Amino acid sequence: MFGRIAALFLFLLPAPLLAEWHEASSDHFLVIADQSERDVREFTQRLERYHSALTEVMKQPNAKPSPSNRVTIYVVRSGSDVRKLAGDTSGFLQGFYQPRAGGSVAFISRVDSSGGRDLDDSERVLFHEYAHHVMHSNNEWVSPRWLSEGFAEFYSTARFERDGGVSVGLPANHRGYELAAARNVPIEALLDAETYNKTKTKAYDEFYGRSWALYHYLLVSKKRPGQLVKYMVALANGSSELDAAQQAFGDLKVLEKELDAYLRQSRWTYLPIAGEKISVGPIMTRKMGTAEAAIMPVVLQSKRGVNDETAKPLLVKAQAIAAQYPNDPAVLAALAEAEYDAGNHAAAVAAADKALAANPSLVNAHVQKIYALHQLAQDATEADAAWKKARRAVSALNRVEADHPIPLIYYYRSLQASAEPITELAAHGLERALQLAPYDKQVRWQVVQQMMDEQKWDLAYRTLLPLANDPHNRNEESDAVKLLARIKDKLLAAEAAKAVKS
Repeated sequence: MFGRIAALFLFLLPAPLLAEWHEASSDHFLVIADQSERDVREFTQRLERYHSALTEVMKQPNAKPSPSNRVTIYVVRSGSDVRKLAGDTSGFLQGFYQPRAGGSVAFISRVDSSGGRDLDDSERVLFHEYAHHVMHSNNEWVSPRWLSEGFAEFYSTARFERDGGVSVGLPANHRGYELAAARNVPIEALLDAETYNKTKTKAYDEFYGRSWALYHYLLVSKKRPGQLVKYMVALANGSSELDAAQQAFGDLKVLEKELDAYLRQSRWTYLPIAGEKISVGPIMTRKMGTAEAAIMPVVLQSKRGVNDETAKPLLVKAQAIAAQYPNDPAVLAALAEAEYDAGNHAAAVAAADKALAANPSLVNAHVQKIYALHQLAQDATEADAAWKKARRAVSALNRVEADHPIPLIYYYRSLQASAEPITELAAHGLERALQLAPYDKQVRWQVVQQMMDEQKWDLAYRTLLPLANDPHNRNEESDAVKLLARIKDKLLAAEAAKAVKS
């Protein structure tokens, strides 16, 4: 299995006159791109090959999610357009990813669909982010920052082989300068977020490069068999990042010397996945009509997210396009989203209803209607009737797509907001939503609260760990860290009481 190799503001702009928006739908992706049908199909096929290789190495089933649990990828014309959507001023951003229940999205610039073996910059960024998505979808416990970034970097250096196979874990040549010239990150700081944050400066450092190298070393070199799994088990059992590292790796200074030597080697082992092990399901493509193409700039900004300052100008644009295409369901669904984002909840329901009259299976129209009715019910004079209406909207989307997480989440929230008892069905539905979208922090927090209400202290503790130990937001004063301490006290008290009884 091993090989060798010698040592990688749009939102108010009108759609371009020659824009040729296509959509490609596959088992794990929905790709919407301002590119030709051939380009979009080839890119989607590469995505599926990459997903298959990733799950093969991870020894995970190549399961097919329900449609709304796929990642939707928006491909825009240039890196400049990506940066405008992101609000980025660095001049370097080529793509970004936003995980959320029932609507995970990524934005990248146009990709080179020439069928080459190596990735272009946009693909590499996307593959890095998608690796995060897969990792967090298959691992509900703690992922320290070095492990999360090392994993994503490892899989972002993929290569598409001519026999249909995919190779992963190739040298991270795009990190070469970083590893050679950036500020050193000692092993303790690499492995422990708290230590890293204490020593971090504004200077460019080698964190990503060394994270890649350590993950590569532990997974591929065969020098420390089983230690990566042992480390992850220790984390899942509640050990701190530093304790887990010491339990699994022993003397960290020895590991650091080995890692330095590993980085000096001239040839690198990688993982080639043969073509017969790569599975690509059917890919359906279609060209978007004139109305859908016209509304795409609104859709892009809505899916990126708006605020009080940008929501109303975007709504003006959505209303103008809807006036041109008053009966197009895709335009009406986008209008419903823009109305909701601007706080016009009744108007959002009206637009969603009109969209659903034309296309009863249009998921985004169902979602926007649920959001808007939930808000209207909270201020309704006839609250009971309003909440029943909101729940009917929840049921309607559930019938369209049983594993869409939004109905599961909003049925629970409707009971909570209306001060009605949380039923067993609602609690199980919320837990199911977290299974479908384990990367959604709000859903995870709400599941923890429900588990606490049910005095399921052990489950609550384990479910909260990824939030409390989030390496990007680790703070001893955070709500998650404080709540974790409270839950631990409850857990210890329950165990003590149980011991007394026995």
